[in-house]
This record gives sequence, C-alpha cells and structure tokens, in this order.
Amino acid sequence: MKKIHLTDEEIQQYALDTENCPMAWFEHIQICPHCQQQVQAYQLLFEGIESQEKVVFDFDLEALVMEQLPESKPVQDKPFIFSLAAIIAVMIRIVGYVFGNSLTNLFSYLQPILVGLVILTSLGIMVFLGIDMYQRYKTQMKVLNFY
Repeated sequence: MKKIHLTDEEIQQYALDTENCPMAWFEHIQICPHCQQQVQAYQLLFEGIESQEKVVFDFDLEALVMEQLPESKPVQDKPFIFSLAAIIAVMIRIVGYVFGNSLTNLFSYLQPILVGLVILTSLGIMVFLGIDMYQRYKTQMKVLNFY
C-alpha cells in the first residue's frame, strides 16, 4: 500500500486551524506519525512566532527614505514640444486654407487601398508609441516603488 503524506501547505493549515480542515486530513494525521511530527513542529514554530515582541523602530523611516530619493530634474523640453505643436497646427491650417475644397477632392480620387494603408500605418504608429509610453511609465513607477 502506498502512503501519501499531506503537503506542507495542508499541514500548516491544519496546525493553524484544525477545526476548519477536511475530515480526510484529520483522519490521515491521526494514523500517520510523520505528519503528526510535522504538525507539532509547525505548531511550535507558530507559537514561537506569536510569542515574539513586536518590533518598534526608534527612527523615522520616512525621513531616511526621502533623503535617499534623487531630486527630480525640471523638464526642459516642454517649450520645445509646445512650439512644435503650434508650428504643426499652423501648417495644417495653412494647407487647409490654401487648398480648401481641392484637398477633399484629392482624397476622393485616391484608391481606397491607399487610404486604408495610410490609416493602418497611422494607427500602428500610435499603438507603438502608446505601448512605449506605457512601458516608460511602468519603469518610472518601479524606480519609485509605486508599482
């Protein structure tokens, strides 16, 4: 006959809360000296852990951590991004003013597959940039231990 012992997790659960364990565990532990020994060892371990004093720090942990964090550097590229966005907006407005309705006629003569390729390419680039931005965000959160 093959003897199958309880796993460590099951024995730990039995040692912590005997009343809420399955009856099969209880019956096995009653007849198995190996598992009885394991239960006693875990019960002693848990009693020892509970009997220890709670640790009280005599220093301000927050102050020590805040001192070690690097200072944030001011972002210098915001004016560049805003000026680039303004230039692009002005260029789009000029193209719309100069070409007017002929721009819409241009798109009506294009092959539908070309329009589809342009749209798919644009969406692909936006998805790629979005994923890249999210990965940089996760990296920054890991640096700050917020994630």
